[in-house]
Amino acid sequence: MTGIIIVLGCRKCGKCDSVCNTGALERIDGIARIALEKCNLCMRCVVICPNKALKLLD
Repeated sequence: MTGIIIVLGCRKCGKCDSVCNTGALERIDGIARIALEKCNLCMRCVVICPNKALKLLD
């Protein structure tokens, strides 16, 4: 799979915090951020986000 995960409209709910197994998900002022160099595109954060703020960009 290719692409990147982008964050648009994070509402700081924290649901994605525990699903990233590579440590790619970080928070800056409570807003989710994806460290692209660590992300393996497993999509766990995208699937669990109730606000659809995390998206795969091809």
